Amino acid sequence: MRIRRQEGFTLIELLVVIAIIGILAAMVFPVFARARESARKAVCLSNVKNIALALQMYFADNNDTFPPGEHRPEVVDWYETRWNNPGCPLIPYNNPYLRWPVVLDEYVKNRDVWQCPSAKMTGGALCIVPGPDWFGYLVATDGMWGNWISDTGNYICPNDGAFPPGWGGEVTDSIAQERLANPGWRKGDTALRAFVQGIGMPETPDNYGLKMTQIEDAAWFVVAGDNGVFTVYQSAINWAYPDMCEMGCLCEKDHSWAFENCPWSADCKGTTEQRRDPQWRASKTRHLGGVNLGFADGHASWFNSQWILTESPKWPSKDAFENRWPNQSVVEGKLKGISMLWYPTTTPSGEDWSTECGAPPLY
Repeated sequence: MRIRRQEGFTLIELLVVIAIIGILAAMVFPVFARARESARKAVCLSNVKNIALALQMYFADNNDTFPPGEHRPEVVDWYETRWNNPGCPLIPYNNPYLRWPVVLDEYVKNRDVWQCPSAKMTGGALCIVPGPDWFGYLVATDGMWGNWISDTGNYICPNDGAFPPGWGGEVTDSIAQERLANPGWRKGDTALRAFVQGIGMPETPDNYGLKMTQIEDAAWFVVAGDNGVFTVYQSAINWAYPDMCEMGCLCEKDHSWAFENCPWSADCKGTTEQRRDPQWRASKTRHLGGVNLGFADGHASWFNSQWILTESPKWPSKDAFENRWPNQSVVEGKLKGISMLWYPTTTPSGEDWSTECGAPPLY
């Protein structure tokens, strides 16, 4: 009688099949991840464009002029006296009701448009000051609460650019409740329903009340884009790498207090050598090596992060940066409206001085 052999797979055959499946999975998963990020990039680009178009509608109602800043002498004098830090580029006397997201709220209609689905670091509503008399309230409660900055002798809360009631969610009065609505760099500490943004605008004194006729080329003048913790004052490095800790700081020893608890990764700031490496920086970008930017003419597009650094205005030397030489010393690029912060690695004499700071120049 003929015996039939039971058919089946040998151990070697199973291991070969498993190995093949593993190889195919390793090839397919990155494709899926890239497709998912492409979709997120498209969503973010649509949001950036909506914000740029909202600004266009604001222009139409306000004689082609950017939103104004706070100019009352008593407000400016109080803040400048209290802040006493002329080298700081913040907007210390900005009226909460003149914050650009607040001004554009009636045109945007949906605050979710300020979100980027790929953002790892976000900013938004920090200090919430109740009532229309925000300035009187700050003066009356001066020094009652805030995060103390030892090198300036001031508290963060009133100086960080407050938002009006309705933007802080459960935080309706930061001073009374002793809490920021959105600390930004502290993960999980954002108040319920507080306004959070992964997309920012250049709310800087240079742009307050700026007229479109004063802009050289609206198609290259940045008005919105991917941003991280810094949603107000952005230099080229903040626009290019919004999710990297300390990339926008001159020296770690002076600014690391703001990033003691990186909200998403222990290595997001990297080492000095890593920050010098374009390939390492590319791995930390928000959208497949780049970010989305919107412009004063209403259009928006994706740009490679390294290209943003290359085409941003730069100081030509350390002396020019530290002494703020006249504009004729500035090295221009295609991008306009971007604040200058970085400078070449070496001085004109060839002296390499960049190692004195933790975040070295990248140009």
